This record gives sequence, C-alpha cells and structure tokens, in this order.
Amino acid sequence: MEPASQRTRTCSWHVITRFLLKLAIFSLICSIQIASGGPNLFFDIAVLAAGACIVLALHSRELPLGRSLNYWDEALVFGLISHLGKGLPGLA
Repeated sequence: MEPASQRTRTCSWHVITRFLLKLAIFSLICSIQIASGGPNLFFDIAVLAAGACIVLALHSRELPLGRSLNYWDEALVFGLISHLGKGLPGLA
C-alpha cells in the first residue's frame, strides 16, 4: 500500500489532468463554433462545467478544502474562468 502523501499526489495529478483535458475539449469546441460564425460560448460552458463539478462533488461526498485536489477545486477554477471572461470587455 502506498503512503498517504503519495496517494494525495497521484490524486491531485489525476484532477489536474482531468481539468486540462476538459479545458482542451472546451477550447476545441468553441474554436470550431467561432470559426463557423457562432458566438463565443466558452465562458458559458465554463459555468456549466463548474455546476457539473459541484454536482459530482456532492454525489461523491468529497470534502471542500481536502488534502488533495478534487471536484470542488475544479469547480472553483471553472467558476473563476467564467467570471474572468464575463468581467473583461471584448472576451465574452
């Protein structure tokens, strides 16, 4: 059995990889949408992703501010991305 610190690092890397993969997929979808003449919905998708992460965190009973990264942290980052996009003129 692995030590607790090793499991925490492995779990955190799993969450970081999952987040970056979601971000890449959202960027690809939104770039195709913008290229076809549609509106930029990246920040709206980020809001939906934050909501989905909150639902998944509640379903899996993860604790906010845990020792390793989890769905709560992912929801926080997606929420920050969406508010950044809504707050800066010309991005939304």
